[in-house]
Formats: sequence, structure tokens, C-alpha cells
Amino acid sequence: MLGRVASAEPSAADKETARGLMITGRQDRTQGDLKGALKAFAAADAIMRVPTTGLEVARSQVALGLLVEARDTALQVARSVAAAREPAPFKAARDAAAALSEELVARIPSLTVTVKNVPDGVTPTVTIDGAALPAETMGEPRKLDPGHHVVEAKAGAASSRKEIDLAEQESKTVALELSASEPQATNESTTGGAAAEEPHAGRSTASTALLIGGFGLAGVGVIVGSITGALSISKTGSIKSSSACEGNVCNPSEDGDLSSARTMATVSTVSFVVAGVGAVAGVVGLLTGGSAAPATTEHAAGLRIEPTFGLGAVGLRGRF
Repeated sequence: MLGRVASAEPSAADKETARGLMITGRQDRTQGDLKGALKAFAAADAIMRVPTTGLEVARSQVALGLLVEARDTALQVARSVAAAREPAPFKAARDAAAALSEELVARIPSLTVTVKNVPDGVTPTVTIDGAALPAETMGEPRKLDPGHHVVEAKAGAASSRKEIDLAEQESKTVALELSASEPQATNESTTGGAAAEEPHAGRSTASTALLIGGFGLAGVGVIVGSITGALSISKTGSIKSSSACEGNVCNPSEDGDLSSARTMATVSTVSFVVAGVGAVAGVVGLLTGGSAAPATTEHAAGLRIEPTFGLGAVGLRGRF
């Protein structure tokens, strides 16, 4: 609110407007619209600049909990210079404003802010509800309106923030302890962690694939080797017991069956060798940290090996 200084005499229209605004303000106050009342009284006071309008502004500010603002307004009214032959209500309003300002002294709460961990040679920036606090008043009681307040302090990359509620006549102290946010350190830590985990994740996937694929190949190799071995033995027994063979000598008519039996025997041998290789691979995967849960490993889930059988032929086929 501007200082109450002498101004040009309001016109008749100004005075009538101010009277209407005063009526509106009182009606709004009666109906509980305190903000509307303050707006109307402030508008009337802007026109008239007399003790009566100023007192109503101060009273409305008190009603809204704006005690600091109300004391300032009341002091301006109380200290205003009396005009020659001024109306009696003006003097009464000036006296009431002086009494109100004294009453508010005890009602206005205060907050003392201290800042800890301030770097040497650095002056922290402190704000209360977004308004900067002069550095010279740091550690001194700060008069504030009652209610909720947000206090923040910053010094370089370090910052601190607290919220506090003040009641009338209350005095509190809030200590802000600066702590660096260190965004770069956080990013580097995150990046480093990701980089450190990538090789491990790669080893885990490869080991799991090796484990599942190795033991799977070993299992298939044993199955195929056993089947083809049994078929080869059975085929060989049938040929030797036939009338076309005498001892280990057979007629040329049995050459096809003999060739088939030898092929199965070869497949059986190769299958057992493959089973051995698969078993070794599985053990390696197990020792290097693989997991036996194929549902959790994309590469292992995509691996399929199965035996194939055909007329006179046995083999393996797979998909990766």
C-alpha cells in the first residue's frame, strides 16, 4: 500500500464512488466474503486516502490473517497528518488504527532461519514463500503472517527445503542443512552400474544357452544313439540268422541290409559322441552361471533339436 500522502481533492464523482464501495465492502464482510470486502475497501481508500477508508482496509486484512500487512496499513493511518478542521470520524479512525497496530505486535508470529553446511566463501540464497530473505537478516526473527510457509536455501549445487506452519503469537526456528544434489555423480553411478552389469548379463545369457543347449543335445544324442544302436544290432542279428548267410559270409542279396546296419551303427556312434560333446557343453554352462529355466532365456527357448527317422536313414535336425 502506498504511503498516505496529501493528494488533490477528490471530485464529487470520486467521493460518491468511494461511498458506494464502502457500502459494498461492509455488505461483503457481513456475508462472509472477506476478500471481496478487502477489494472494495482498498478501492475506496485509493480514491479518498482518509483514515476511515484506511482503517477498514486494515481490519479486512486482519480478518484474512494478513497480520503483517494489516499492521503496516494501520501504522500508516495512525501516523497520517491530521488536516485542518478534519471531521471527528477521521480522528477516531486514526486512534483506532494506532490501537490496532499495537495489538498486532503481539499477534504476529516470527520465524528464524539458519543454514548449516554452507561452503566457505559462499553466501546462501534463502527464500520464504519465494521471496528472497536479505542476507543481513539471516539468523534473526522474520515476521510473517500466520499459516503455511515454504523455506528454501541454495548455495551452488547444494540445497535444502522445509515447510512449516505458524500460528499467531508463535516463534519458531527452522534449520536448513545443505546437501548437494550431485546430479552428475548420480548419472555417472547409474551409467557405471549399467556398464558393469552388461557383461554379466551377457555371460548369464550365453551360459544359460550353453547349459540348455548342451544338455539338450546330450539327451537327444543318447536317444538317437540308443535307438540306432538297437536297430543296428537287431538288423545285424536278423541278417546272420537268415539262410542267405553262413557264419560271417552272406550272399550279395544281403548287401543292402548289411549296408543299412553299418549306417545305423555309424549313426549310433556319432550320436553318442555328440551326446558327450553336449554333456561337456552343458557342464560348462552350469559352471559359468547358467540357469536351467528355459522359460526365462530367450535364446534357450528358441533352441530345438530332435531326431529324424526315414526309410533306411536316421539323423538329427535342429532350429536356433
